[in-house]
Amino acid sequence: MKLVSAIITTHNRKSLLAKAINSVLTQTYSKIELIVVDDASDDGTDLMCLSLPLKYIYIPKEESCGGNHARNIGIMNAMGYYVAFLDDDDQWLPEKIEKQILLMEKGDYELVHCGKYVENISSNGKIKRIALLPNPLDGGWLNRRILYRICCTTTNILVKRQALIDIGMFDENIRFWQEYELSIRLAQRKPFVYVNEPLSIYRVDRNDAQRLTNKYFEWKNTVKQIYNKHENLYKQMAWLEKVHYRGLILFDSAYRCKNAGLYYKAIYYYTQWFLINIFLKIIDNKNT
Repeated sequence: MKLVSAIITTHNRKSLLAKAINSVLTQTYSKIELIVVDDASDDGTDLMCLSLPLKYIYIPKEESCGGNHARNIGIMNAMGYYVAFLDDDDQWLPEKIEKQILLMEKGDYELVHCGKYVENISSNGKIKRIALLPNPLDGGWLNRRILYRICCTTTNILVKRQALIDIGMFDENIRFWQEYELSIRLAQRKPFVYVNEPLSIYRVDRNDAQRLTNKYFEWKNTVKQIYNKHENLYKQMAWLEKVHYRGLILFDSAYRCKNAGLYYKAIYYYTQWFLINIFLKIIDNKNT
């Protein structure tokens, strides 16, 4: 049984963090080390973590460099053969790691992901949960397809630690779409595989000022940054792949504008995405 290092990064979310920690400690897979990387919290997170069976790493405020820096510190301090990530406002279902390990070890893979429950919390506090399963296109060789598909979120991946070391871990200059950019590099090495069921709870709270999903304009700059970094790969895309990529950008633009309260922009982007989606369906029908 191989050791799995579960890495939670956190900042001033003690009450939510407690639920995330509990979801790791109650996994059916027993060989897990839990690492909490605290990015300069001042809400008593340290006292709570020091009382629990986990490895606690504190980053002082003057050394804070963002979430990817915190994740990389977790990776460098991990002892596991595999690494799995969990955001402090999300949770794992009890069998997540066990089911991912079973699938990972059936083939020559470095990354396995899974489905999730999306828990939307509206501005008036109402909670709506929906299940999202992986798309069949998000498995196998994705070295080209990964450019226009976000196949998984950080909370849903289990990956070989050495693979992360080999590709340089998370890019600390990127604040959004970190799992997308990381997956681009990993997808050039080995095929991906997924567990076809929801094994995590992904929380989206529009009232949470900390959540990066709500920060549209910063995300837009990051998209350009990722494109410039992997420009050689993007330029190899066929024209239809470029249409798919444009659809990805439009859909996420609309989603983030909606979360940020930029409703007119959201409608504008949703309309463009809808038209592109119709075009792609027409092309698919012609090819079948």
